[in-house]
Amino acid sequence: MEHKAKAAAPPLRLPVLVNSPRDIGRLAREIESINETLLQLKLRKGGDELKLPKTSYLLDRLIELNKLNLLHATDRQRLLQFLQLVKQQAPLLHISFSADPSPAFMEKLMAWLRQEIHPATLVTVGLQPNIGAGCIVRTTNRRFDFSLRENFTKNRQMLISQLVAINEGPRP
Repeated sequence: MEHKAKAAAPPLRLPVLVNSPRDIGRLAREIESINETLLQLKLRKGGDELKLPKTSYLLDRLIELNKLNLLHATDRQRLLQFLQLVKQQAPLLHISFSADPSPAFMEKLMAWLRQEIHPATLVTVGLQPNIGAGCIVRTTNRRFDFSLRENFTKNRQMLISQLVAINEGPRP
């Protein structure tokens, strides 16, 4: 009798819409709530067919991307463990903008970050209206200032010399 090893399940992935630690926490709480609901339904209605409670859009995208079935306890447990691992170990960036970024921009940014940095990169967005344009990116140990304010500060001498040259230029 041959014993075939069970194929390892493919690693789970996050949809680009799930982009912050807050989203991860919400999804974990939602799965725990589903676990509780299904347990209560099972205890109350012996053999009746179980129906999942309404799920959020983010959870729907996560389930669809990973081809999971939340009626199966193993899929729910696997997803919950994955979310806990992401919360503990995923690279976290804090990006400050001068205004709220659009959802389309955040989607493109998250797709790029997950492609180039890490498949589970998370971002916390902050607002700093005084940076003008651009952004400030912070990691756990580095800070990168890509703001217009910082660019003007770095090139202050050149800006002043150009303004003086314009001011002292030929007058009609």
